[in-house]
Amino acid sequence: MTNPTDIRTLARKSGMPYIDISREAPDPRCITLLREKFARDYSSLPVRFLGDGVLVAICDPEQKDIVENLSAHMGRKIYPALADSRAIQQAIDLYYKNGKGKDEAETAEPERRSRIISVISNKGGVGKTHIAMNMARVISGSKKKVLLIDADLGNADISNKLALFPEYTLYDFLLGDSDLESMIEKTQMGFDLIAGSSGEFKLANINYIQRSKFIRNFRNISQRYDFTIFDLSAGITTTVLDFALASDEIIVVTTPQDIIAGYACIKASFQHFKAIEEKLMEKVEFYKPCRVFSPWVVMNQITNLNQGIFIFNRICQTADERINNIETFFTVKPQYLGGVMYDKDAIRAAEAQRKPFTLVNPKSKPSQCLEYLGRLVMEPPELRTYNQELKSGLGRFAMIFGMS
Repeated sequence: MTNPTDIRTLARKSGMPYIDISREAPDPRCITLLREKFARDYSSLPVRFLGDGVLVAICDPEQKDIVENLSAHMGRKIYPALADSRAIQQAIDLYYKNGKGKDEAETAEPERRSRIISVISNKGGVGKTHIAMNMARVISGSKKKVLLIDADLGNADISNKLALFPEYTLYDFLLGDSDLESMIEKTQMGFDLIAGSSGEFKLANINYIQRSKFIRNFRNISQRYDFTIFDLSAGITTTVLDFALASDEIIVVTTPQDIIAGYACIKASFQHFKAIEEKLMEKVEFYKPCRVFSPWVVMNQITNLNQGIFIFNRICQTADERINNIETFFTVKPQYLGGVMYDKDAIRAAEAQRKPFTLVNPKSKPSQCLEYLGRLVMEPPELRTYNQELKSGLGRFAMIFGMS
């Protein structure tokens, strides 16, 4: 189809806008959002940013699944516009050949991308928040920029533990008109904090609009940080698991007294992981599923290091017997990040001063354990998890929240 009049007519009939690619040069920043391979496969070209998404030229108004696939690969909302197929291919030849496409852009110096880590547990009282807070302190102490987000909206207490009284919280962001950047609180511990808020409002209650709002704002601020750590609500609700599985790494915190709850958390996370991978295979063309779910496990409040390893091995044995021996395609392989020794006096002293215990008493046993765990977390991640094309940037994060 080469006649512009025919294309305009088809665009009107399909309720889509028409765009003349030959007269509008695409924004190079948009071009970098889509690999050349997918631009050619879908006969599509990102043109310009439009509100909360990207205007993309496509040539076939009947292929609505293309819009979903493009959204998955680009991690943005897609506003399709009809264009001439030959003009699209010529534009792809021109702009990707000039080095403006994502494939060639990857050979240049990469922009900072925050590694997203979610800390979860099946129940409260296992020290999840202490782990998240002290890990943020340890990583930031190694000259890394760290953002800690208290995403436990029902029982958030990081700001209280640190004697911080922010004017705005994540609660205000989700229900108000403020942007996420205005919620960032500088701390004297070396990391930045977005505080949560205790109350009736739960993380599980956020709707699609609030999720989309969070993704748009989080995308804008995340590139400033080397690490973003989410302290999620205790429990295994759907939204908590969405946040966790959209992250680069999951840390499951449990204790010797709560090994059943720890295993249940891993099992529920695996089941949600499996459901998401199956949905991605169904919805996203060319998607290569991750078949192995490998969360990190931290054994907190242990009396000695061997105890943590022993209990972790029991969890793995149970997972093999009750999950891996039954599953035929997906498997769960927990990784032991390490154990944290219990020292009641060190923790009470830190709580009294309202500071992380790694800062108050860095030579205490739990502090030394957290220092070790922090170093492990900072190591370059192995290629052991999700499809890298969806995982680059915030593509997977945005996609999981757009699927619900």
